[in-house]
Amino acid sequence: MVEHPNSNSNPKLTTLKELREYLGLTQEELGQALGITASTISRYERGQHQRIKFTFSQIKRLQALLEQGGLSINDLPDDID
Repeated sequence: MVEHPNSNSNPKLTTLKELREYLGLTQEELGQALGITASTISRYERGQHQRIKFTFSQIKRLQALLEQGGLSINDLPDDID
């Protein structure tokens, strides 16, 4: 993963796909980082699953990914599509 060139700004990320692309990750890479399959990421991005449910360890991994991209959990919307 490469740090996003605009990591000092707080982008308006409203979808999982936007977040993933901002972090410079493929579906496979995000899935591996969170311990879920790329097909699960794809289903979330296409709206086949309405709510994402993460374990505490997955939340910690997501937080680390966000920090590497210059973001925090607080930068995520309350309800990501």
